Amino acid sequence: MSWVRRAIALLLLADGLMTVVWGRGFLRWQRRWMPHWYKPALDWLLRWPEPLLRLGAAFEAVVGWKMWKDEQR
Repeated sequence: MSWVRRAIALLLLADGLMTVVWGRGFLRWQRRWMPHWYKPALDWLLRWPEPLLRLGAAFEAVVGWKMWKDEQR
């Protein structure tokens, strides 16, 4: 099961970092490729103010990093 936690950790870390760096542009790009059932979540995030969006993404990246480090023990 640890490979699942590592995969989730890497996805959280990558998604958070890309959103911190590219902001709304990354979410708009992601929206083009995601299935229709996921698009409402991205639409909701696109309505967030940019600083709050990047702060939330930074928190997501930190959670992913912490999960990754915990799995390495």
